[in-house]
Amino acid sequence: MTATKSFHSAMPGAPVLSGTAGALISILDAVLVNGFGLQSVIALTVAGGVATATVPATPAAGVDAVILVTGATPSSLNGEHRVTAVGANSVSWATTAADGAATGTISLKVAPAGWVKAFAGTGLAGYKSSSVEGTGCYLRVDDTGTTTARVRGFEVMSDASTGSGPFPSAAQFTDGLWWSKSNVASGTAMQWRIHADDRGFYFFVKNLGAGGEYQGDYFGDILSLKS
Repeated sequence: MTATKSFHSAMPGAPVLSGTAGALISILDAVLVNGFGLQSVIALTVAGGVATATVPATPAAGVDAVILVTGATPSSLNGEHRVTAVGANSVSWATTAADGAATGTISLKVAPAGWVKAFAGTGLAGYKSSSVEGTGCYLRVDDTGTTTARVRGFEVMSDASTGSGPFPSAAQFTDGLWWSKSNVASGTAMQWRIHADDRGFYFFVKNLGAGGEYQGDYFGDILSLKS
């Protein structure tokens, strides 16, 4: 299964989290919506139930990360795959494809979690789960600040600044909630991790640098005890 995906700041090509405006949105765009670490595949071969792609540079995906492959023939090599091994210039995964060399204009990247960016503005974003089984609520991110980003959920949104059914409500928290990015307003990189599927994600950051502890936030559906 490839539904649950993990991302972290040490992955080659991962966006940088820092105390600068827009840094959190860059990360959420990459891990939730677009993926990252796109590379053209030099060669793709199958031997004994294992597919191995040769790429021109260090792959962004590590073992147990999920990659998205496109452009390959046979088509069973396309789609999402959980990585079983990585080398300096290679990525491997389990496959049922027959032994041999694939053809086509093939590329791979770290697969996104399967969300959509429904709305965007200057330093603003509205994200929504793509799952038809989900509640369909939106996460609004105001990332115009430096060390923190302001976040609020909405049942419905019509643009990057307008929504109804807010949570928390203005009566509960006037400005919404705040997710930390860094303890300093600078371009210094902070360590981060995101664990996600298409209905929710955890965001962790060491906002005091490498010597600090991870602080965590969550947005998405919960496993309810009620139907």
